Amino acid sequence: MKIRLLTGATGFVGGAVVLELLDRTDETVHALVRGKDDADATARLHAALTGMAEGYGRTDLRQAILERTVAIRGDMTVPGCGADAARLPCVDEVWHCAASLRYEEEHRTEIEAQNVEGTANVLNLARRLGARTFNYMSTAYVAGSRTGRILEGSVTDTSLANNCYEQTKMRAEFLVEAAAADMRVRIMRPTVVIGHSVTRHGMNWSGLYGFVRQVLAFKRSASRKLGTFLSHARVRLLADPGTKVNLVPVDIVARNAVAISLSDTSEMHFHLGLSEGLPVREAVAKIFELIGLREPQWAADKDGFTAIDEALDDGTTFFRSYLKFDKRFDLAHTAAVCGTDASHHLIGMDEFEEYLLYYLRTLRGFDAHSKTGRVVHPVAA
Repeated sequence: MKIRLLTGATGFVGGAVVLELLDRTDETVHALVRGKDDADATARLHAALTGMAEGYGRTDLRQAILERTVAIRGDMTVPGCGADAARLPCVDEVWHCAASLRYEEEHRTEIEAQNVEGTANVLNLARRLGARTFNYMSTAYVAGSRTGRILEGSVTDTSLANNCYEQTKMRAEFLVEAAAADMRVRIMRPTVVIGHSVTRHGMNWSGLYGFVRQVLAFKRSASRKLGTFLSHARVRLLADPGTKVNLVPVDIVARNAVAISLSDTSEMHFHLGLSEGLPVREAVAKIFELIGLREPQWAADKDGFTAIDEALDDGTTFFRSYLKFDKRFDLAHTAAVCGTDASHHLIGMDEFEEYLLYYLRTLRGFDAHSKTGRVVHPVAA
């Protein structure tokens, strides 16, 4: 029986990985969780995982959550991860899924403490516990400003990072790769993670949802000042409408990540995305439609921007690299383990709208401008 230790188990991707491990194996998962004590950490862990299981339509995993997950009070940002190693079992496998998703330069110290120093602390704990395998949940966007076909290999140039978040994930990967001398290492790189492929349920509203939230905030602010002006005017958006954005449901990320961890592959880097992306023009137009805006005017630069165009740009600066630089993530390593069909899930516009409406309906006071009026899914009601 393998003993696994996981960070980020109360988070979006980490929690999905725990549920997948409970479903695919008969083994116990230990999780490093913040809390006043082990009992408080356990309560947080079980509440988070039970909520996810319900949202994903997997209430059948409730008993496994209670019986086969063990919380250990800890904090990856402090040496030793704040855990008493003497009380911990020797582990076979460590999953490091916890991370800061912030990107603003003014928060660099905090982001580095979690994404770089935190990774170093978890690696040191893995060594102390005799772990033979280290699975690191990174991001496909360590590709930075590169465009075209992105291979599943090492990152070599941190200057290509578009923001502090990407740079710290690159630096964390360097630490993990160096640990390959001590243990088997797998670096998993999800693309833009969205809700569950069946229920649409999510919990960490970043990425795609962060862009939607910024557009909605822009619309609300502009409407207070300009009334119905935006119902007929078109704002400019710095983006390439021909670019494709690679969205991947969280359950597909977890399914493929666990399949890779259970395999005997010798590869180190894996993209966890879909084989086909969604065109930016269609995706953004649908977002704007639901929020009550006309499709934007696509701009290659800021020449001629008005104050209202600048207001939208200020709120969506972080997302510009995802909307402007076309990337095609190679999936050869993942396909060799999981099969080519494992990453094939074509997200059509009707399905994309369901993800958006699920999120938007969690926001208090949102009134969808969709003409369909349909309910997304019973779980979302």
